[in-house]
Amino acid sequence: MDGWNSMIRYYKNNFSDGFRQDSIDLFLGNYSVDELESHSPLSVPRDWKFLAPLYGDTWTETLAYVLFWGVASIGTFFIILYNGKDFVDAPRLVQKEKID
Repeated sequence: MDGWNSMIRYYKNNFSDGFRQDSIDLFLGNYSVDELESHSPLSVPRDWKFLAPLYGDTWTETLAYVLFWGVASIGTFFIILYNGKDFVDAPRLVQKEKID
């Protein structure tokens, strides 16, 4: 568990806690807001690429991405549909009904 907790802490500290550190710095006074600055340093400029979920360098790359994940999703669906009962962890200690 120590390794797992360390891995989670590493991920959070490096990839998902930046906004928390910014708020702590503002609260403690480590950063002062410059009212003359035209834009906020906390805002992240986003391009139109962030609105497109399947952005690639070329349309063929995007098409290959869509086809791959579409075939993988449909294949997974049919595998689960065909072998669905094999994936269920049903209880094994089921009492049979008594026939009088």
